[in-house]
Amino acid sequence: MDWETHIERWTRTAVRLLDIRQYCAGNGTVPDRYVAHTSFFVVTTQGEARVSLSGTVYQTRSLHILHGGKEVELGFMPQGNDFACYLILYKAACESPEELESFHMSYAFTPYALLPLQEKCQAMYRLWQQATPMDKLQAQSAFLPFVYEVMRQVRTSAMETGKPNLITEAIHYIHEHYKESITAEDLAGIYSCSASYLSRLFKNQIGVGPIEYLIHVRIHRSKQFLLRSEARIQEIASSVGYADVYYFSRLFKKHTGYSPLQYRKDNRQTVQNNPLRLLESSIVSQNLTPHNENENYYQLIREGDTSMFRFSRPKFGAMMLLCTTMLLSACQAGSDTGTPASQPASTDNAVDNATVEMRMYKHLKGQTEIPVKPQHVVSLFHLGELMALGVKPVGATTFILKNPLLSDISDIADIGVPPDAEKILSLEPDLIVTTGPFAEVVEGGYEALSRIAPTIVVEQYDDPVKDVEMFGDILGKQEEAKQWNEAFAEKIVEYRKKISPFIGADDTFSILNVRPGAVFVYGDTNMGGNIIYKYLGLKPTDKVKTDVINGETWEISAEAIPDFIGDRLFLAVNEGAEEKMKEVEKLLRNSPAWKSGRIYNIDFNQFLPSDPISVEQQLDIIVNLLVDNNK
Repeated sequence: MDWETHIERWTRTAVRLLDIRQYCAGNGTVPDRYVAHTSFFVVTTQGEARVSLSGTVYQTRSLHILHGGKEVELGFMPQGNDFACYLILYKAACESPEELESFHMSYAFTPYALLPLQEKCQAMYRLWQQATPMDKLQAQSAFLPFVYEVMRQVRTSAMETGKPNLITEAIHYIHEHYKESITAEDLAGIYSCSASYLSRLFKNQIGVGPIEYLIHVRIHRSKQFLLRSEARIQEIASSVGYADVYYFSRLFKKHTGYSPLQYRKDNRQTVQNNPLRLLESSIVSQNLTPHNENENYYQLIREGDTSMFRFSRPKFGAMMLLCTTMLLSACQAGSDTGTPASQPASTDNAVDNATVEMRMYKHLKGQTEIPVKPQHVVSLFHLGELMALGVKPVGATTFILKNPLLSDISDIADIGVPPDAEKILSLEPDLIVTTGPFAEVVEGGYEALSRIAPTIVVEQYDDPVKDVEMFGDILGKQEEAKQWNEAFAEKIVEYRKKISPFIGADDTFSILNVRPGAVFVYGDTNMGGNIIYKYLGLKPTDKVKTDVINGETWEISAEAIPDFIGDRLFLAVNEGAEEKMKEVEKLLRNSPAWKSGRIYNIDFNQFLPSDPISVEQQLDIIVNLLVDNNK
């Protein structure tokens, strides 16, 4: 099915919600057979059933989506009394039979993010049952957000291989629900993982925790409301999730350096003259809507200061340039292959595309035409990968520029966290490389980036061998990538021989990180785990293998520490964790590692990155610790 065409028809067709019904096997309301008189969605929310759609039988369990149209016959065969579903009936006012056929088409799919769809169905149903016209009207207004979420997940599933990125989905959820009370535990529950695991992924992929990012979104939206409306501060505070206007004002000043009123006064004129004033995030709603009082919002700042999110006043010239670029790009945009429209406009350094050899590159967002030999690269995440191949990007995010193991970064511009599209534009890149999560946190998302320069969204492998090979292809540095990987493989062989006399065949290894108030165990991705377990081939303890490497355990209780500790322990103690370390030390005293004196102290900040340059240096450190400790 051509999903792009189908979605485009939704954008130009007037639709009206006709009815929404809830069927439950437990109370006998599920019909055996239903012949539709109009277009519909079936959303199964609980239990299992065999549902026939136009003669095709689907084995459904919550959550499953089916769609059909007029005269399509539905059959329900619940497999248990717990089965429940919604039937949503709607009418599309189409201008041609061809377009109408699109809304009568039968299809089914299993969503990967369940809660956003279930929440929208529940809200629609509740409102539709009310008697007042205002409730009916609000139910009508809730229908299109439901359709948008269905189409978004269908399109993402069709475009991307494998399971959608959890952090990308969590970012999307935050942008849709930032007005509400959200905790790290809430987000983790939505995506069926632990709060510590989710926080780990956030910090690993965008450099900040989920609640820090939520605060950024709220502050950013409040800035937009201050500059683009006459709303009172109380109303703005409530609309971004803070019931206490005084608390909101203090938080706003903490992260911007201004009180809300002073920020509005000092920046209003710039925005009023800015033709980009209506440019919004691709997923944040522009509507000011009432907010339910949140009595627990104070917990949202518990993950620390987010002062890195301060924004400077917009530079009008660069913003004008971005506006011109985007307008030209919109006119020249390619088809749904993902090909970017044009290079950024520049009066002095315009690139003559006729002189630049281009090629198509397939990535997570489709296919994009990129230079065969890019010269001015902006990388939102992969910095060490580029530098390992002798390429210094013109811009990178604050997060990766803080890597203490990377040298000679003085000429690389800091584009911020989240990345600033205006700053990226000023660097005149000929290629932008990003991960899925970083693409989402940029104002305007992937589409805004692709209007600045050819933009590709790549995997975050956290594997130097795979990453070097991938970037060798992207940068036209295949030979350099081959040489780096061969040299790295030779180094691994050499170092295995070097440590062999000092390591017993049955020696087990663990990696422990002690932070203020928390203890974490690492697997085989970073903090030296990839080196110890993957490259050097050393053994994890059974508990580390089952619960961490093959599971999702990360944060552990102090009492569980002895279960994870092996014959040798690599220990990273964060700044400010001295008191917690005293507690941990008592539990380590009876461990094999403590008794044999084989506890190796490593620096948390040095061992967190997993790029090729960092991994090479971490490898040196680990091998030296293992050898020197046995002399």
